[in-house]
Amino acid sequence: MNKILIILTIPLLFWSCSQKKQEQEASKLKVKVKTTTLELGNIPDYIELTGKTIYQNKSNLIAPISGYITKVNAQQGDIVKKGQLLFEMQTPEAYFMQNADSLITGNYGTVKVYATVNGRIMNLSVMNKSVFVDKGSVMCILMSFNGLKLQVDIPFEYNKWAKIGNKCKVILPDSTEITAQLSKYLPQINEKSQTLKVLANLNTKQFLPENMIVKVLLDKNNKQETQILPKSCIQTDALMTKFWVMKLINDSTAVQTEVKIGNQNHEKVEILSPQFKSNDKFISEGAYGMEDTVLIENKE
Repeated sequence: MNKILIILTIPLLFWSCSQKKQEQEASKLKVKVKTTTLELGNIPDYIELTGKTIYQNKSNLIAPISGYITKVNAQQGDIVKKGQLLFEMQTPEAYFMQNADSLITGNYGTVKVYATVNGRIMNLSVMNKSVFVDKGSVMCILMSFNGLKLQVDIPFEYNKWAKIGNKCKVILPDSTEITAQLSKYLPQINEKSQTLKVLANLNTKQFLPENMIVKVLLDKNNKQETQILPKSCIQTDALMTKFWVMKLINDSTAVQTEVKIGNQNHEKVEILSPQFKSNDKFISEGAYGMEDTVLIENKE
């Protein structure tokens, strides 16, 4: 009886060992990979343009009379509020009488000059007392805060992307990024360069000096949301005429699927076709050199 059991057990042992060996070999054939899923959105396709800051609302503060300056409450670059006293001046007669006779005091013949807007003083032409100014002379220029605009030079061939209301990205000389929105066409074109001048509203509260040259990025991409994958998912041939991804058809098998790509950046790429499902998985690491169909094992 024991001999019969031994004889029956031996083939089972061989079969078990063989089965285990086959499973180990199959496991060795699986490629360890990392996978990812789609996201929806779009990747900008920027036109790089040039712009400069300008202040449209500037007020010339002029002398209301001809006379001598007796007080200066303003300095170049000062921030002032509407109604703030900036200068006092006297008529020539009052000025000479007061200086000739020490008994004459008070504000006889004095005229006060106030700021007309909230803003910043620029081009201050009266800086000292006892200076004579003629009536109508510009004492300073007030630059209104709400007058800051961005003037963008846009080649006419890009006119179709420069629609009023379109947003753009603005990069300042210190690499700070802000946004702006196109607001108005100026009725002129540069004769030599054939560029349009378009004004844009800057979305910032920080002070920016006038005539600062900035980089303007205008997005040509007006597509609706599309499929996006990490760039590491995309494989291509030597001539970069054919593109494909390795798509999982189950937990352990990936197949080569040809795709048409759109805009891309350093990290991501748009997939224009085919249309995948939101829960489809793609190999993002380990797909290089894979055959059309391959067994895979997802890395932890």
